[in-house]
Amino acid sequence: MGELGTYRAKRDPGRTPEPFGEVGGTDTNAGGRFVVQEHHARRLHYDVRLERGGVLVCWAVPKGLPEKPGTPRLAVHTEDHPLEYLDFHGDIPKGEYGGGSMTVWDSGTYETEKWSDDEVAVTLRGERVDGRFVFFRPARNDDPKDWLVTRRVDDGSTAKERSAGAVQSPRVSVGGRAMKLSNLDKELYPGAGGLGTKNAVIDYYARVADTLLPHLAGRPVTLRRFPDGIEAESFYEKNAGRNAPSWLRTVVVPTPGSSRGSSSASFVVVEELAALVYLANLAVLELHVPQWRVDAEDHPLPPDELVFDLDPGPGTGLLECAAVARRIRARLDDDGLVASVKTSGSKGMQMTASVELGPDAEASSTSEYAKRVAEALARETPGSVTAVMAKERRRGKVFVDWSQNNTAKTTVAPYSLRARAADGAPTVSTPLTWAEVEECTDATELVFSPEEVLARIAEHGDLYASALSDGAPLP
Repeated sequence: MGELGTYRAKRDPGRTPEPFGEVGGTDTNAGGRFVVQEHHARRLHYDVRLERGGVLVCWAVPKGLPEKPGTPRLAVHTEDHPLEYLDFHGDIPKGEYGGGSMTVWDSGTYETEKWSDDEVAVTLRGERVDGRFVFFRPARNDDPKDWLVTRRVDDGSTAKERSAGAVQSPRVSVGGRAMKLSNLDKELYPGAGGLGTKNAVIDYYARVADTLLPHLAGRPVTLRRFPDGIEAESFYEKNAGRNAPSWLRTVVVPTPGSSRGSSSASFVVVEELAALVYLANLAVLELHVPQWRVDAEDHPLPPDELVFDLDPGPGTGLLECAAVARRIRARLDDDGLVASVKTSGSKGMQMTASVELGPDAEASSTSEYAKRVAEALARETPGSVTAVMAKERRRGKVFVDWSQNNTAKTTVAPYSLRARAADGAPTVSTPLTWAEVEECTDATELVFSPEEVLARIAEHGDLYASALSDGAPLP
């Protein structure tokens, strides 16, 4: 059995959000679960943790697990961690042991080939990593913590398991990009049957790509990943990660005010089908984008979209949001702006208008304009609309969130899946016709599944196309 005394001695539960669980009761040592966490501490490194003896046995690997057999890499054997660390992600405060951000880079299961005091040979089966690895303590090493890790060439000993899993881990070519898909039958939307598997998620994003990609082009994407499905922990991921394929476009963008203390992040820019499939294979369900793009040289451009996020408070819903959306549309029409409208795929609605800022305009112009509109509506009907974020002010009202126009914020992209299910299928942030907004009397009529969205595209085309048109000047 493992021990957690060393782990506890290094941490103060009043200062760090890390878990402080007990040693588990399992004594199964043939294998189990594993996690690889990307750890932005004093130096970026990757923590590999294997479930064994009721704890997680851990190594810190500065350069990450080897992608190919060859020269071993340093792997520092660290203290055992509680099993709850399998799902942990968050910010460890500066000044605390291991201070920095921690995200789940990969997770899955493993099989044990050998486990001794000086050598651990395992086969990892994850989303990103799949192969045989050996952690070993080199001879004549004075520091017992300094181990090495190497990747082994498959020798056929796992051929049977690989053959059995081949259907679930095919190697494919998408738009000329080679990649491996994994765990295609994994349930990301429990209770949705075949409609909620990872395979269905990949299939949807592949089929909606032609319509979705123009709305993502040039926009650094914040990814929301659900490695174990929507009922388990999720996390937002901005950095593309060290092991992102070389063909995936990334752009380094300043992130002032980051909760992780980072001055910048390397965002993914999704501009081809292969990128969508790659991200879906990592269980990225939601795609969130800012209201601005980067140019061909990766320089941020001024905002080109104006957005209103209509968030229903307690006692209100989609129908009340639709009434407010009609009023906002009328005001934008008066100012020469063309609004598109969509469901958020969650509780509310969102509106977008393409704009063009003049050479002397500040990036905050869209936020200031949206605030004026929101506050005017709230003054006219204070009993049904609020422009104030405070939750206690929202009961029975629709909150018109104008602050989404802040250049540091993002809004879920049109046609993105959401981490919700309705009537046994995932929901989608779905563009609407204005006739639907004006005539709807039943909120359930504005909730759409992936298959329904694809059928709507076949019938109507891109109902959010006006957001891609040349922008109009703000008044």
